Amino acid sequence: MKKIRYYYSSMSKQVFLILLTLLVSVRFFIFHIIVTLDILSSASLYNVPATVAMNISYLILCSLLIFGFKLFYTEFDEVQVIYHNLLLRKKVQLSLDIVDKAVLTKRGIYLYINGCQTHAMRIPFFRLGLISPVGVDEFYKLLKSKDITIEKQFVTLPGYGKSKKIVPTVYSALALLTLASLTQAVALASAILKKS
Repeated sequence: MKKIRYYYSSMSKQVFLILLTLLVSVRFFIFHIIVTLDILSSASLYNVPATVAMNISYLILCSLLIFGFKLFYTEFDEVQVIYHNLLLRKKVQLSLDIVDKAVLTKRGIYLYINGCQTHAMRIPFFRLGLISPVGVDEFYKLLKSKDITIEKQFVTLPGYGKSKKIVPTVYSALALLTLASLTQAVALASAILKKS
């Protein structure tokens, strides 16, 4: 079976999320040092279980945002198409023999059966990343070869046009701000360790 996979939207987004994960880890380490060494007698002022739970949830969220696009994919062949959502443990399967119309919108591919007004299946273009243009092209060619009516509502695959060039710039700026904060946190951690 062929696959339509998702990929990260930009390298600057990945760098930003990795730096954010490092920042949360360093701040958690600083918190651990303050509580363990009871610096300035302030250890009793912290709610340790809540802070630990919050930092762990931040790390889980950052990990999900970094690697989450790998949890979604679509498999297809001449007979059927299967959309997998591993995050929710959900699988939607549809036979291509009963599909009579496909609408490619800016949000995804909608497959319709027997002239129904509501779609039988949706393959989204954005799932914590961008959809592979190669996989979409192969699926598009398969739909054409099966004489399915295709309505295409875009010229360039969404997420790959000129209007999306601003997103990496924004993530680059956020990565620089996070790097500055991370540098400050690392300097603080090393100063605390030298003092104790």
